[in-house]
Amino acid sequence: MKKKAEYNRTIESVLNLDTGLTIYANIFLELEDHIVFPYREKCQEAYKKKREPFLICDTCGQMVQISGGKGINGKIKYFKHLKDSSDCPIKTDTKLSREDILRGKFNGQQEGILHIETKNLIFNFLNLNKDSKGEVSFAKPEMVNKSERNYLEWKKPDITSIFKEKKLVFEIQLATTFLDVIYERQHFYKENKTFIIWVFKNFEIEADKQRFTQKDIFYSNNRNAFILNEEAINLSKINNDLFLLCQYQKPIATDEKIEYEWESKYINLSDLIFDKTSFKVYYFDVDEAENKIKSDIERKISARKETKKLFKEKQEKIRLEEIKKRNEAEKLIEFEKEKLRSQEIERQKHHEKYKTERQKAIDKDQLNYETINALFFERLKNYDNLSPLQNVYKSNLYDISTKIGELFKGGYIPSKDDIKFLKDEYNWELENYKSPDRHSILYFLSLTIFYIKLRHNLTYLNLIPKIERALFAILSIKEGKVIGYNFKTLVEVPHQFIGNRAREEFTSLILQAINEYYGYERFIKEQDLKKTLEKKILLLDGNILPVKEEYKTAFLLIFKELIQ
Repeated sequence: MKKKAEYNRTIESVLNLDTGLTIYANIFLELEDHIVFPYREKCQEAYKKKREPFLICDTCGQMVQISGGKGINGKIKYFKHLKDSSDCPIKTDTKLSREDILRGKFNGQQEGILHIETKNLIFNFLNLNKDSKGEVSFAKPEMVNKSERNYLEWKKPDITSIFKEKKLVFEIQLATTFLDVIYERQHFYKENKTFIIWVFKNFEIEADKQRFTQKDIFYSNNRNAFILNEEAINLSKINNDLFLLCQYQKPIATDEKIEYEWESKYINLSDLIFDKTSFKVYYFDVDEAENKIKSDIERKISARKETKKLFKEKQEKIRLEEIKKRNEAEKLIEFEKEKLRSQEIERQKHHEKYKTERQKAIDKDQLNYETINALFFERLKNYDNLSPLQNVYKSNLYDISTKIGELFKGGYIPSKDDIKFLKDEYNWELENYKSPDRHSILYFLSLTIFYIKLRHNLTYLNLIPKIERALFAILSIKEGKVIGYNFKTLVEVPHQFIGNRAREEFTSLILQAINEYYGYERFIKEQDLKKTLEKKILLLDGNILPVKEEYKTAFLLIFKELIQ
C-alpha cells in the first residue's frame, strides 16, 4: 500500500506531550480504530481546555486534532491544525516567521504535562539534595538569567541552580528545535560562566532513530546524553538526590581504527565532570578517551612503518650474508642435534635413576608392609582354598586397593566364609593394633568392608574414592584408633576436615561421629589437650554445610548410627 502517494498527509508527525514521543502519521493512523479514536477524544478534551495540551504539531508546536476525509481507497484519517490556529510552515499560505515557529514550538512544549512533570521532578530532587547533602545551595524554576555583558540579552532556562558554588541550569528537551537555538543557548551560558545540562525523557541510541535535535545536543556535549527515566526517578527518591541515566559512546581501538560502544550509567551530580573551559557537563570524557586512542593508534602506525622500513633495510644485508649464515646454520643444527642427543641420554639416565629409586622406595614400602603385617600373612597361609577376596590380600601393597575395587565393581558376591574371614581378621587386627600406619592390613580390611556394604549399587561403589578419607576418619573416631592415616594422635583426624575448605562438606559427619561414638565433651577433654580443635568448632558458629544428598545413603549404609 502506497500510503503517502494515495493520502498525501500534510502533517507527517506530531509530538505526544504526555510521553515526549514522536507519533508518525503514516504508521499510527493506519492502526485499528479502537487504538486511534481514544487519542481523538483526548485531542478534543485539550481543545475544550478540559485537560493539558496533548498532541502538537512537530513543526510549529500548536495543538492538532485527528480528522478524516476521502482518499483514493475510501475514508482516511489524518492530523490537522485547529480551525483557529496560527500560521505554520506546513500550511501553503503561511506567513509565519522562523522566530514565530520557534516561539510556538517552545510554548507548546512548555505547556505539556510531561515537560511540566519532568521540570518539577528535577526541581524537587535538587531540593532533596539541598536538604540532605547541601551540595545544591539554590534551585529555582523558570528564572530569568541576564547576560553579564549585555543586559538586554537574557535566557529563561527550565531550572536554575547552584551546585558546589557552580551555576548550573537545566534545559528539558522533549520536542525538536533548530541547531542555532541550541548553539545560541549553549553560547549564552558559556559566555556567562554557567554550566548547562540538557535532559531528555528518552534517548534513542540507534542512529537512524535519533532526531536531529538529539544528535545536535549529544554531539555538542562530548557525546553524553542525560535521561530522567523511571529508574532514575526511583533512584532519586531513594537517595534524596537527583539521579540521571547517562548514555555515552565509549571509544575502543580495533585494528588501528576507532569504534564506539554504547555505555549506560546511573549517576548523580557529584559523579559529573564540570568542564570550566567549555562549561559543558559530562560523566565520561569521550573526547579525551578518543584522543588517547588516536595517539596510541598513531604510535602503532608509526612504529609499524618504522619496523617496515628497518625490515627492508635488513633484507639487503640478510641477502648478502645468506650464504655465510646458511653454512653457520648447518653447523649450528648439527651442534643442536648433538646437544639434543646428549640431553636425551642424560634424561634417560635420570629416568632410569628415578625408576630405580622409585622401585627401591616401593620395595622398601612393600618390605615394611610385609613386616608389620607378618602375623596376618602367616594366618593367611593357614586358610585352605583361598577365595578371590582372600587372594586379593596376597597382592603387592600398591595393587590391593585397586583390586578390591575391581572385584566388587565386577559384581563379586562375598561368601559366608569371606564375611567370617573379614570379621575375624578385623577384630584380631583391631585388638592388636598398636602403631598407626596408613597401609596396615586393618586399613585394607576396613576398605573391603566398605565395599561389601555398598556393593548392591554401582553408583555408591564409584563414590568410595571421593568419600574414603571421611569414611576412615569416622571409623577412627568410632574405634578410638587412627586407621588409614599415619597420625600419632586421634585428634589429628578431625583436624583434616573441620575448618578445611577443601573438605568442609564432611564437617557435619565428623561432628556427628564425635558425638555418637565418643561423646563431644569426652573427646575434647581426652584428645584435644591444646583445645585447637574446639577453637575451630567454635569459629564455625553453627555455619556447617549439610551432607550432600548423593553421599547420605552411602554413609548410612556403612555407619547406620549417623544421618538419621
